[in-house]
Amino acid sequence: MATKKKQNRTKNGDSDGGRLTPQTDSPFQHISFSPEDLRNAGGGGGPPKIFDAEGLFQHRLGLAESLNQAWGALSSDMGMHPGSLGGLVFKLHPDGIAKSHRPLQLVDEAALIHAGHEKVEEMLVAAHGPGFNALHRLILERDIQAIRANVSVIQRIEPWSRVRRNPEGTLALRERESALLRVFRYQSDWANQTVFSSIRELLGRLGLHYRVLPNHQRGWHLLRLTKLSNASEEALNVLLSHPGVRRLLPEPHFKAAATSSISMPAAAPALLGTPRADMPVVAVFDTGVSPSASHLNGWVVGRDTYVLPPDTAYQHGTNVASLVAGAHALNGGHPDLPVIGTLVYDVCALDEGANGSPMTDLAMRLEEALSKRPDIKIWNLSLGASSSCDDQVFSEFGKTLDGLSEKFDVLFIVAAGNYVKEPRRTWPDGSLLDDRISSPADSVLSLTVGSVGHVTDPTALTGAGEPTPYSRRGPGPAFTPKPDIVHVGGGVHTPWNVGPASLRVLLAGNEVASSFGTSFAAPVASALAAHLWQGLEGHSQLVPRPALVKALLIHSAQLASPPYSPLEKRYFGAGLPIDIMTSLYDSQDSFTLVFDAQLVGGLAWRKAPYPIPEALRVDGKFCGEAVITAVYAPPLDPDAGAEYVRAHVELGFGTLEGEAFSGKVPMKGEVGVDGYEAAQIEHGGKWAPVRMHRKSFPQGSGAGDWALQARVYSRALEPAPKQALQVFIICTLRALDGNPNVHADGMRALAATNWVRQNLPVRVPVSSF
Repeated sequence: MATKKKQNRTKNGDSDGGRLTPQTDSPFQHISFSPEDLRNAGGGGGPPKIFDAEGLFQHRLGLAESLNQAWGALSSDMGMHPGSLGGLVFKLHPDGIAKSHRPLQLVDEAALIHAGHEKVEEMLVAAHGPGFNALHRLILERDIQAIRANVSVIQRIEPWSRVRRNPEGTLALRERESALLRVFRYQSDWANQTVFSSIRELLGRLGLHYRVLPNHQRGWHLLRLTKLSNASEEALNVLLSHPGVRRLLPEPHFKAAATSSISMPAAAPALLGTPRADMPVVAVFDTGVSPSASHLNGWVVGRDTYVLPPDTAYQHGTNVASLVAGAHALNGGHPDLPVIGTLVYDVCALDEGANGSPMTDLAMRLEEALSKRPDIKIWNLSLGASSSCDDQVFSEFGKTLDGLSEKFDVLFIVAAGNYVKEPRRTWPDGSLLDDRISSPADSVLSLTVGSVGHVTDPTALTGAGEPTPYSRRGPGPAFTPKPDIVHVGGGVHTPWNVGPASLRVLLAGNEVASSFGTSFAAPVASALAAHLWQGLEGHSQLVPRPALVKALLIHSAQLASPPYSPLEKRYFGAGLPIDIMTSLYDSQDSFTLVFDAQLVGGLAWRKAPYPIPEALRVDGKFCGEAVITAVYAPPLDPDAGAEYVRAHVELGFGTLEGEAFSGKVPMKGEVGVDGYEAAQIEHGGKWAPVRMHRKSFPQGSGAGDWALQARVYSRALEPAPKQALQVFIICTLRALDGNPNVHADGMRALAATNWVRQNLPVRVPVSSF
């Protein structure tokens, strides 16, 4: 496996080996969107595919029988709740999950009601008795091409059963005291009104306490049930018999994403330096900064308190805040930790006890805190659940963060979570453990941060540049690539202790101690993000957005890291971004353009001919490396299960022959680029709102014109968007041999185009010292 490429650096960050350093006179160039960038995308599907045409007759019989069994399992519950809709699960053929294969005509002719999705291969519908009868008849008798294809793609039909509604059982509900109830949302206003009124009436009749939670996305209703230890088994059973209940789960709790191992404290010298008034601010949503931590005086510029002692001892929040303000200073000026710190807005909202805080408490506190400080754009959340994310379904807290991010236009920096079980993970170690990222790190709009070590020591479990043993890995639900990046979180010494490889943090008592956790990688990334946002403010043609800052950090990580294998990406993400300069400025051997693309369905966005630096052309061919990152905030549907993300951007950098585009990055035929939908999701990250591509051409490629192209596709049944999808695309072309003429040649080639451009950064980020 590859390991992180290390560079030797001097104290002020200059490289004395490896790649050239960024220069403030070589800023990334922002290319404005023009309607002329859009063109007809062409294409079009063929006739619907019939899977196993020869066995279709027997398949029809088997499918009809599975429908009979499913309806029989639902009939009792529907009899108890007159007027309700029975939920059916269409299990689709693994090679037929693309929207072009969906059995939509079958659903329409049977007058079924669409009810969203669950797993990647599961389509949900709902029906009354007449709809069931019509579906049964169509499966057996309708003999046109479209219906035959629709029937063939459904492997079997299952009921939305009691186990689906409450997979953890009623005992878990009573033990947790509170639960989250998600109601089915149908593509029918009258059906939605009916089911919600019916469930609210039932809750009142059963004497169950509930509250409807705020809805920040277009999803249907989420309710919080409380005082469940007093609820009878009979009442819970009656509630769970209602076909309109999609899910009833114990309310999750979240704790600080740091380990409990901290060394004996030592006196802290006054080493954080003096904060500057013009520094950006990071909101630290945590257990609070201790009033006794005088070394943070001046760094904390405001407080918002929701939790008081004894529910907090201010320990974890102080740890995190100290790294936001001065990770570099606290840790001896280590070159992997950015020199730049930020000011801290202290939001004391996380209970520090063994059970942490319930999700709804955190969600309400977070929304209130956001409403008080809409000017703060970077929010650090070093917290997480104790278990891994689901394989296919996104967590309620992750979806809540996405809704709040859209509402308040903020970027959440979220810790990937800590794996503290045995066996202890070392590196390289690709064994499958229960170490997937935890909620809310599955939030698709947030920047999820894993941890790597920064010091190699004989007694440490992993070395510098390697994923730490506790850092949870990807992918997220539905193979969403996570974590997005990694940063320094502190190393672990055998058997599970702190030591020289761990990270130094400030304690609530104002001493310095060593610790480790993804809690401590996230605030380092938060400080970088805050300075990036500030560096873009005041731009004449571009408003800073969370997706742009996220894209710049991910792109910077790609530039600073080696190419990773698919397995390594699950631990490293894009890699480790070193500093702000590499996120905003080119070195002399690289040339970076940042595009603000506005994508519309049915049209391709294209920039051509692309300005290729002459220093990267050999015999007319491009000879160098292309590194591309694209990030966007897609429409989201919290009721769509694995199809939560509703838009996909196809991105390519390649050559033109007339109007025909031939992709080179990624190359047509690469794993995850073509083939069945399932393979593109698993290996290519299809539907993930982050696209990362890189490829080197040491022998050269493409003697003609090059182009950068993107297209947007929507999910089946997704309404036409009211506005274009904004996608930030960053493309760096750089030399393989350190040629110092690349940037200057790139700027000359850009000047020969008619593209409207400006410098991307407005200001050079300030330093803490």
